[in-house]
Amino acid sequence: WFFALAMLCGLGFAAGKALEYGEKLHAGITPTTNAFYMYYYVLTGVHAFHVVVGMCVLAFLWRATRNTTRPPKTVTIEACASYWHMVDVLWIVLFPLLYLI
Repeated sequence: WFFALAMLCGLGFAAGKALEYGEKLHAGITPTTNAFYMYYYVLTGVHAFHVVVGMCVLAFLWRATRNTTRPPKTVTIEACASYWHMVDVLWIVLFPLLYLI
């Protein structure tokens, strides 16, 4: 259930970014509007890419843990968890930088 919940959070983020990008592009705000929006699109786009990769990692882990004949090694689980937490830390830095300042 935790894998599903984490993937749901990732999908929620991706959907929110898609809506946000759509609204901005519809309003004529593009990466060429000014330096802030160039950084905004690049940084949030890179983060969104990492979230999608993280969801693939979660899907791999979910499938690997369902295999009772050959469970994944602890180091594999820890590496996948570390990747997902790195993506979280990126957002903890990016959110205030882009949305609060």
